Amino acid sequence: MKFLDFLKQAVAKLGLESKFAAKELSPEEQKSLIKAYEEASGSKFSDDLAAYQAAEREAAENQAMAEAFKELASVFGKESASHMSPDAVVSDIKKEMSHMKQTIETLGRMSQGDEPEKKVEQERINISGAHTKDYAFGIKHPMFSAQKRWNKAAICGKKDDKDASYEEQSEFRKEFNKFAEKLSERYAQLVRDNSLSEVKKGTADYSLLKDAEIGTQYFIRRMDALIARIESLPSLSGIFPTRSNIQDGDVLTNVLFKELSQAYQKGHISKGGYKLEPEKAKVHKVMMKYLIEDMSWIEESYLGYLNTSGSDPVKWSMIEWLVLCIAEQLNAEQIERDILGYRVEPKEGESGMGMFASTGVVHRLISYYDEHKVLPFDDEDIAGYNKSNIGDVLEAFMDSISEKVKNVSKYAVYVNEKHKAWYKAWYTAKYGTNADFSGVRFTVPNHENEIIFVPGMRNLKLIFATIPGNIQLLEFVPGERNKLTFQRDLEAVWVCSYWKSGVGVTFSGAKKDSIEELKKADGADQMIFMNWPAVTLAPDAAELNGKTDIIFRTGANTKVTVLTDITDAQEDMIYRIELGDSTHPSKIDKTGKFDQLTSAWAPSKTGEYIKLYYKDGKFYDVDRG
Repeated sequence: MKFLDFLKQAVAKLGLESKFAAKELSPEEQKSLIKAYEEASGSKFSDDLAAYQAAEREAAENQAMAEAFKELASVFGKESASHMSPDAVVSDIKKEMSHMKQTIETLGRMSQGDEPEKKVEQERINISGAHTKDYAFGIKHPMFSAQKRWNKAAICGKKDDKDASYEEQSEFRKEFNKFAEKLSERYAQLVRDNSLSEVKKGTADYSLLKDAEIGTQYFIRRMDALIARIESLPSLSGIFPTRSNIQDGDVLTNVLFKELSQAYQKGHISKGGYKLEPEKAKVHKVMMKYLIEDMSWIEESYLGYLNTSGSDPVKWSMIEWLVLCIAEQLNAEQIERDILGYRVEPKEGESGMGMFASTGVVHRLISYYDEHKVLPFDDEDIAGYNKSNIGDVLEAFMDSISEKVKNVSKYAVYVNEKHKAWYKAWYTAKYGTNADFSGVRFTVPNHENEIIFVPGMRNLKLIFATIPGNIQLLEFVPGERNKLTFQRDLEAVWVCSYWKSGVGVTFSGAKKDSIEELKKADGADQMIFMNWPAVTLAPDAAELNGKTDIIFRTGANTKVTVLTDITDAQEDMIYRIELGDSTHPSKIDKTGKFDQLTSAWAPSKTGEYIKLYYKDGKFYDVDRG
């Protein structure tokens, strides 16, 4: 047992007993320990380890020997050694030795002066370096100083026994705010330089950083790694492009030309004309304000992350981890809002639904019908679909578009991602082995138009088509959403961010003065087409079900009917109710669940509508037409 004896002597010589017992030896301390061992024993640590390893294999059945190996493993922080076989322990120790050897070799190369400076810097850049006694992740940058409380948690893997002092909490908030601001600025810079895709693919050129301090290089690369991680989250970027620098609203003016060409003849014989069609691009201000618990809660959550992130190739500092956690949640909310959101002006002093912060694709498309720009297909065989006929409906939908546009091949068809499995099942049942064994093709049957499946549509059976790139997600400053700020308010700690968001199109359709004119045009001068998945109520129905649908049309009543409820109404949805028959119209009185309406709804003309949302047992109106 001389190996362990010399090892313990070395531990005592270096005064590392407490860290040795607590299994908190840093890589630097482990290297010092190996050096002290070799001075005490007069032999190489690796040779003695090999001999010790051989002895254990010869006496594997000896329980005392096995326990000795577990003690050896604990020196290197292997807290799970009591559950490991001796061979596994040895394997882990060898890995540690190999890592130490590589570190020593790297340090040796760095001390040599016969290589160009640029090459040495390239070798030293490693965003996932090992902790040192002075810096977390080995990054020589003030944010990663080992003296800072939040970095001690990353290095030691445990929380300080004492709660964070006021000064430590203030320093954390200050450093967090500074990092979040720099991260937002870096994201905007990558977008401006068209470098975001290279960062996501890991092929970014960092040659411009060669003159920066090594810590700054590490810091920028880690920011880029975090941005790449956030960008890898599910998003709509592959479905709809993003347009930036929309501060409040912008007007996109489209020119619609009449036919220009004709047979040649002499003279000033002109032909044609044009019409300017403006399209408004609108963004709304969105915010996130969250009342967060004290730093102790953050620390405990972070340690939980450290213990469950073994497969993560990059270990994040506490600040980076917190930014990533918040970004993941905001990203998920943004996707659903960009699809089904509807801007509802907040009531002063009350928190609002995330879905009501800005208007998304679905309600933007519906608004184009309400503004007499886009005429939906109201045919019964296109209005809806199910698992057994989804492909047939898509084919009929594209047939209808083909009758109205000349460049139909440029159009893509957008369908609820939730129903992708329906389409695959339909396709397999329809074509079977006639699909030439190439698998399901996501193009409209008997057409070459691509089918794009859109997330966040819940159960809505809306189908729409346009030229890809026409529908755009709008923002003001790229990355602005992740510019988070911590602020203390008495006992509370707030985290907040502010950004602008919206959805628009370059062109929807030529605006008509009335619904009658829109119907007469029959899809002419439109670049967006959609079905109209309205649920028609039964005659004299007083209630409608809001669980799965959002567009409703009243039926052919036998008498004037009062609508009294939307059952199973969802608090983050906007419902549109349209008068379907004016002979005996349905209406809504300002009473009961509807007593918060601005006024009663008493339509008299077919097509009149009201839009409502539900909150705390009451319905509120947001638009009428």
